[in-house]
Amino acid sequence: MNAPNVLADSKSEVEELGDNTQRVTLTQSVEPSFHIEPIVHRFEARRGTTIPFKFEIRSTGKAMNVTVLPVQLRQELSGIILHDDNVGAPEELKILSSTEFKLAPGETTFIEGEVTVPLAKSNYLSFGVLVRDNGQSSAEANPDDPQAISAAVRFVTQYVLRVDIETGVKDLSEMDKLDFEQGNILNEEGMPVATTILSNPTNFAFECNVRSTVHSANATKPRPFRMSMLSRKTLEDEGRYLVRIMPGSKLHLTAPMGDTLFPGEQTLKLEVTNGRRSLSEKSFDFAVAGGDFPALEVSQAYLDNELSVSPAQIEIGSSDHASRACNLRFSNNSSNQKNVRVELVDLQGNAIDGVRLSSDDFAVRSGRTKTIRAAVNNRNGGGETVFGVVRIHASDESGNGSQVSELPIAILAKEEASSSVKFGELASVQQGGMTSFRFPVTNTGEGYLPVDGRLEIADGSGHALKLADGYGKWLRPGETRELAFSPNRELPAGKYQLKLHVETKDGIEPFDQTLIVDLGDQS
Repeated sequence: MNAPNVLADSKSEVEELGDNTQRVTLTQSVEPSFHIEPIVHRFEARRGTTIPFKFEIRSTGKAMNVTVLPVQLRQELSGIILHDDNVGAPEELKILSSTEFKLAPGETTFIEGEVTVPLAKSNYLSFGVLVRDNGQSSAEANPDDPQAISAAVRFVTQYVLRVDIETGVKDLSEMDKLDFEQGNILNEEGMPVATTILSNPTNFAFECNVRSTVHSANATKPRPFRMSMLSRKTLEDEGRYLVRIMPGSKLHLTAPMGDTLFPGEQTLKLEVTNGRRSLSEKSFDFAVAGGDFPALEVSQAYLDNELSVSPAQIEIGSSDHASRACNLRFSNNSSNQKNVRVELVDLQGNAIDGVRLSSDDFAVRSGRTKTIRAAVNNRNGGGETVFGVVRIHASDESGNGSQVSELPIAILAKEEASSSVKFGELASVQQGGMTSFRFPVTNTGEGYLPVDGRLEIADGSGHALKLADGYGKWLRPGETRELAFSPNRELPAGKYQLKLHVETKDGIEPFDQTLIVDLGDQS
């Protein structure tokens, strides 16, 4: 749908450039010109059935010259559906009301028509109706002064209405031809996002779902997740997973992943499904290295390449801002059993006795998970906030390959520890012909401090590149960390605007800075 507008007010400015040359600047303000309801009609009908439809069109206060046309539809990678000027009108759809008419200010009328459901092997059909407001010129030539400069703007605006039909067809053999052209797991703001291109080489539209799983050598029961079109991924309900693909179209589908992705070789399996039926599938191999998804590693701690635990930062306590208990979920992605021993110590190395563990010595079987519970002792109703670590000793079932890892833990009491931070200066770094940016942050307080940084790099044309680092990972007291903002492409020489925003915790003022920098030739 294109938002309809007509001219409201206009003004022009004439600038004398010399040599009998003038520059005319015409400024227009616009406002909505008409309203149509509904934008999409959705029907259920058998093949061969003729369905009447009606759209209400109402002027919002401007005189309009309206044209109505049946049109074929095309689809962009995002999933947005537009009309296709390069293909003839569909024979199945007929407009029965007038296709050329005037609409007076405030007037309402109806666009009526009918569509005959074709004998197609598709569970979904979509037909388009283009409603165009041809607009009005904003100025006319002055017949009394043929030398006078005149300029006019005509806004031609339009709605693309749709008539969608669910056919109930069971023979979906043509849907088997849907194909995945590529598949991968990419980094988006530090988190893994599954991505693919779904191609429809047929002459039919389809409605389906795309189901995905990530497999590794030792994953026994990978959890499936569903992909969505970019145009629907912000929806909150199940409708976000509905995939509608038009004839001859390609769709970019994505899905955020919150599950652990262990380092090593992985396989992304993609399936086109209709209900419980799998109609087309394809697999793509990819590799994961440690540090590929830093935001995920803030919530999922990798104890080694085979054992992980979630959450990676533990906050419990008697404070109003904390829960009294937390579940620690260990996942074993190896072919061997893992033996785990857990101890709690404060930052000075002393044992913490204010927290109770449901188990501190246990085994995690191959391909399985194990959950233990950490809870504040009931008797610890006040006292001071304690900062420490969960020290985890992990080894295989024979006792070999022992590794020690530490997760930060904060036991928050009513009396909170003091928090403070020192921010450094943003600096550019040249490495391998690429420019990146670094920003140091120092925790000068008594407890852990989360840090999240965002950097926006805008060139002279207004194109912006958004980068992130930190992602809320905690800093120890006294620790300094350099936030790294690294573009994935070379920045051409020129001037850039840098907008930096760094947040820590509530009560500490975020750091904001805007700079103009001139990046020279990096070659």
